Amino acid sequence: MSYVNTLSINLSFLFYRLHFVINLIDYLFIYLHTMSDKQEVSETLKAAHSYLTRLKNLNNMIQNAERQIQDSSKETERTIETTFSTLLANLTQILLNRKDNLITRVQETRHQSLAPLEECRADISRRVEKTHKLIFEGQRLLNGATKNVDEFSQKSSSLGSLPEIPELKEVPFISFQCEPSVESELLDMCSQFGEVFKIAPVQISQTVERPGAILVEWQSVENDDRCVDIQEFRLQRAFGDVTAQQHLKANFSDCYLGLETQFLLKDLQANQLYSFRVCCKFEGSSEWSPWSLPHVTSTTIKPFSWAPNKDFILADGNRIATPVKDAPSVLISDGPQFAVGYSVEFMYLEFDNKCSTIGLIVANDANNVKRVKSEDHSYFALDSTGEIFVDGVKKSTKLPEAAKGLKICFMCELIHDDKVRVNIDTCDKQVTYDWQICKSDKLYFVAQLQSPASKIIVE
Repeated sequence: MSYVNTLSINLSFLFYRLHFVINLIDYLFIYLHTMSDKQEVSETLKAAHSYLTRLKNLNNMIQNAERQIQDSSKETERTIETTFSTLLANLTQILLNRKDNLITRVQETRHQSLAPLEECRADISRRVEKTHKLIFEGQRLLNGATKNVDEFSQKSSSLGSLPEIPELKEVPFISFQCEPSVESELLDMCSQFGEVFKIAPVQISQTVERPGAILVEWQSVENDDRCVDIQEFRLQRAFGDVTAQQHLKANFSDCYLGLETQFLLKDLQANQLYSFRVCCKFEGSSEWSPWSLPHVTSTTIKPFSWAPNKDFILADGNRIATPVKDAPSVLISDGPQFAVGYSVEFMYLEFDNKCSTIGLIVANDANNVKRVKSEDHSYFALDSTGEIFVDGVKKSTKLPEAAKGLKICFMCELIHDDKVRVNIDTCDKQVTYDWQICKSDKLYFVAQLQSPASKIIVE
């Protein structure tokens, strides 16, 4: 009986524990489910806040777009009013001046033409008066006057002679004439004077940072209604942000004219804001189109420069290098400044007619570079003789030999992750070779000069 009671007590206790565990599991399930719901709600709230931020940004963009339309339309209306008011005043003044000039010429012609006729009329009047006197004297003689007949006969000798009077066909017939076609052309020109652009026909598409430079690219607007080819582009630059400071627009100046749709603006200060705008000239037109929207940007990449070297004197922001001794060490860029997509230009400011080398190298430790053309690193080099070497291989193409003032430009573009294409451009001649390097490799530009009689600049 005691065994049964003990077993019953144990079973009751076991069931109690089991019930407790089941309740605990239910509680944990509810807790975890609640926590899961909270996490889901939390993530939903986070997504909602992010979505709201994006919507607000879009709304700000719409406000900016509306402001641009409102401001530009009002400015254009003011420009049209001013332009046509000035044109109307000028045209009115020109037409009035022309009318007065023509009337003056009519009056002068009339005066000049009437003068000889007035002289003839005066002569005729004198002759009429003399003839009346002669007739009067003749009547008196007939009535028994004792006047001398010989004197009367002498006076009558002038009878029969008449002054010379021009015929009507010889007399001016003053008239006015204007070419209807000219009037039609003027009216047509006035009726088509001016044009309203919904948007400028060419816009800046993007700007790309380069070392001490900015690559500006532009393109034609696709919805432009003109079917005429563009014959020239015009790019201008201004210092500062012209969208924030309107008075800076007065600083815009030309930096490119031509047919290219991109231009690399060099010699810029790092972290300095610049504003760019572009317009175009259509074929058959002598006028420039409206300007594009101003594009404000800057470059954060410092200009190309040489690393300090005890064998060289550096100047102009370390862009110009002059050896201080014969056979100096290799001149290397101040860090791996070159990269795929960049271009670098060398120019010999002075040349000693000795064999020098310029080019690009891949190096993990630039401080250990002793020669440009070395098996210790990958290189793409050009000798002053015009010969090209790529990793120990002499190429068949030869460029012009180096000379004072000669410019050599290296451009690099990516072909594959492990291959780039290098273009060398000098004296209107260009060569292109592939170079087996990785796009992530550290690239330096280098120069190996021979004497203090040489000097080189990098841009």
